[in-house]
Parts: sequence; C-alpha cells; structure tokens
Amino acid sequence: MADTPQTSPSWSTWARQHTTQPTGVLTPRSVPELQKQVKDAAAAGSRVKVVGRGRSASAIGQPAGTLLTLEHLTGLVRVNPDELTATFLAGTTVREANRLLGYYNLAFTNLGRLDEQTLAGAISTGFHGTGLTYGVFATQVAELKLVDATGDLLVCSSQQNPKIFSAALCGLGALGIIVELTFKVVPQFRLHAAERGHTYQSIVHSFEDRSRGADHYEFSWFPGSGEVRTRRLTRLALLTDGYMPASAALSQARRYGGDHLLNNGVFSALSYAGSKVPAVQPVLNKVSNWGKGNRRYADYSARVFTIHRTVRQNNMEYAFDMSQFADVMRDVRAHLASYRSQMAYPLVVRTAAADDIWLSQAYGRETFYVSARAYWRQPHAELFGVLEGVFKEHGGRPHWGQYHTQDADALAQLYPRFNDFVELREELDPEGLFLNPYLDWVLMR
Repeated sequence: MADTPQTSPSWSTWARQHTTQPTGVLTPRSVPELQKQVKDAAAAGSRVKVVGRGRSASAIGQPAGTLLTLEHLTGLVRVNPDELTATFLAGTTVREANRLLGYYNLAFTNLGRLDEQTLAGAISTGFHGTGLTYGVFATQVAELKLVDATGDLLVCSSQQNPKIFSAALCGLGALGIIVELTFKVVPQFRLHAAERGHTYQSIVHSFEDRSRGADHYEFSWFPGSGEVRTRRLTRLALLTDGYMPASAALSQARRYGGDHLLNNGVFSALSYAGSKVPAVQPVLNKVSNWGKGNRRYADYSARVFTIHRTVRQNNMEYAFDMSQFADVMRDVRAHLASYRSQMAYPLVVRTAAADDIWLSQAYGRETFYVSARAYWRQPHAELFGVLEGVFKEHGGRPHWGQYHTQDADALAQLYPRFNDFVELREELDPEGLFLNPYLDWVLMR
C-alpha cells in the first residue's frame, strides 16, 4: 500500500496565486521506494511532479497528476571535512542544511536571503545570493543523484554524465527527480554587514565598482525615491574565542528582534494598509526605509546571508549582462515613476559570477539581477507587466521560479543552451512523465 497515491488537499504556491487538486500524493521514505513509484507511474501513463515548499511565485511546481514530496528524504548523508564536501538528501531545506553544517564548523560559501526552500528546489530554479566573484547556489554542487523517467538512479558530476550534470544544476524538475546532492563547502566564517542609506545617483553611478570592491554587495530602492539602501557583506575569519565577543549578545538580540518585528510584523501591517489605501503607499515606504536605519553587525555567515520571512508575496526577477546596468536602471526608473503608489516593496539589485549551467540566468556572463516583489493581497499583474516590458527590451532572462510571461520560443533566444536542454529532456523523458503545464509552456516549441 505504500506505493499507492493517497488523496490530497489542494496544492498552492505560498502567495496562493496558483492552486490545483492533485490526483494523489506519494511520500517515499527511501530512494528505492521512490524509484518504484516512478516506474509504476510511467507504466500507468501518469504524470508525477515533485513539489518542494511552494515558495516559487510561478507555477513551476504545480502538479499535473500525482504530487510527490521529498519530505521524508531529508538530512545529512555524509560529510568530509578534509575534502570539504557535504552530502544531503534532496528534501532537506536550506535552513536545516545550514544547521547541520554548523555542527562540523562548515558552511555554504554563498546564500540567498531565504532559507525555507528544499535544496533540490533551490538549485533547480536558479537560487542565488550576491557577489561578482560568487556563482549561483548550484555552482557549489559537486555531484547529484537523479532518478530518471525509467526509475534508474543516475550519478551526475563533471566526470560522470557531465552533460546531464550541467543541465540538471538548473533543471526545472524536468529531467528527473534529484534525490541527493553533494556540495563543496567551506570552513565556517563570519560576515560583517554594513547597511546604510545613500542617494540613488551615487549608487547607480558606482554600483559596478562597489560590487567589485566588496565580497557581497546589493541595494534596494523604492522607485520614485531619491534614496537607496545598500548592504555590503565582508567575509571574516572566526574569532579565536568565539564568533563574537560576549558583550555583543544584547546587540544580537536587538538585531534579531528588530529584523523579525520589522520584516514580519510592521512590514506586514504597512503592506496591508497600502493594499487598502494605495494613495498612502509612498508615505508607508518612507516609514519602512526610516525604520531600518544604518547599522553594522557580524555573525555566523548563514545568520547574515538569510532572513526568516513570513509575509506572503509574489516575485519577479530578471537577469542581465553586467555591462547593461546603467541602461536598464535608467529605463526602469523612467517607466516606474508613475507606479509609486503600487509598490509596497523596493526593487532589489544583486550580482553573480558567470557560470556554465545551461539554464542559469548567469550562463556565460557576469550578471546583475533586478528583483521586484508585491504583497500577496495587492494586484501585481499590471505593475509586473510594465516592469517586464522594460526587462524584455533589454533581453533579460527571467527567474524560472518567479512571475514571467516568456514562452519557449522567446526563451530559446535568451539561453544559448536552451535547445540542448530541450533535446536532453526529450531523451531522458520522452513521455513527459515529469512535465506540467508550466514546463509545457516554457520548454515545448
């Protein structure tokens, strides 16, 4: 009976923009059990979709048939402190992986702001942090194991099945089910964060130089405002007597309390108020900026990279060649001048090193990202549509797990290895076992 799909409640994304009713749910407790479930589904001609935590704003994780969850395939499989590698089951969340690495005084070399995604979901959609000398999260993967549409277990790395490896590092869940990931990790380190306000003009004119002069650099900006907030992270060794002096405990408590209260309490209230009375949104944005203030602090890397966010939101992000920065920001500023009352969240601008992952937004070029967010109770299609129009004019590449309207024909022009990916997907899964409507739309020409 363990292989029989169970009836399920409806599935939805975090912001509840996409919902569906799966025909059943599979919850394998081992890789062999999962392999059998895949073989049975293939024999029955049923589609199977692995879902993570539903944090994507797009419908990439929406089941079209049976929902399969990796909630029981979690945890640290092995760690090698000498070779600096750590292997996890793919359903492990980024947050839990950080905690487990901490026991061995190890860490991921770079992370994005959120940590509730599963590891498999994070790499499959292009999860990234910021820093021109650091790649997207998937560039830290040394090896992965994937169950293909026949139920076979494939080991993929730069030495074994290298073509599948390069594609599966941002595989959209279309090539198979990732069940295990081995990461290249680093000794635990501290991050010093400096957060402060600047004028828009001073940062836009110097952003590339500032990014090259920092380990990790980003800024946030409410369109229409003449101010931005920057965040510079500097990598530091651990202190010999601990990661911070004992006297800093109170300031740490204040930071965590302030972050949680501001981001998940006050900010939620401001967003809700803005959704009810749009005209006051610019004033609320000023309050939000003022509340963050200027501050400096240091802590373990994962505690600085990530933040616990509970306010539901929709997201859109596009990526561009670093050389396009001035032109993109000029046009974004011009087109969004009249949308101040609709933006409860600032745009966030980050960077990444070039990589060779086929469907990575940073494939083949130093990259900067422009990310937009909208409170989940607020209409966002018009605002995102205006912003996406600017992004399309500059040939931006959309984030696979976030809102966009690009179809397969358009995406084929943006990703040099797009056709190679489609051919490989057809070779690995000719019957479309792992497809869903979103993947049909973005991959099938």
